Amino acid sequence: MEKHAMKGRKSHRQVLHKIDLDQMLEILSAFDRGVVELSMGLYNVSRHDRMLMRQQNRRLHRALRKCLPRLLKPPQPLFELSDSV
Repeated sequence: MEKHAMKGRKSHRQVLHKIDLDQMLEILSAFDRGVVELSMGLYNVSRHDRMLMRQQNRRLHRALRKCLPRLLKPPQPLFELSDSV
């Protein structure tokens, strides 16, 4: 019975972590879009190049949403240390 309760708690934490991660990614993406737009204005980027940069930026954000949760997991140990002497 304890195992079942532990599974429920673990999944609840995972859901909260995913929500927090989604919010963090949304905030960082919005900030990044703003920086890109500001930079394009400062450097007088042509309209065609602005369109290309926005496409690249959207592609980068999609890749981050897809891969970042996997990258944030703690690394698994390569081997286990035993307590035997």
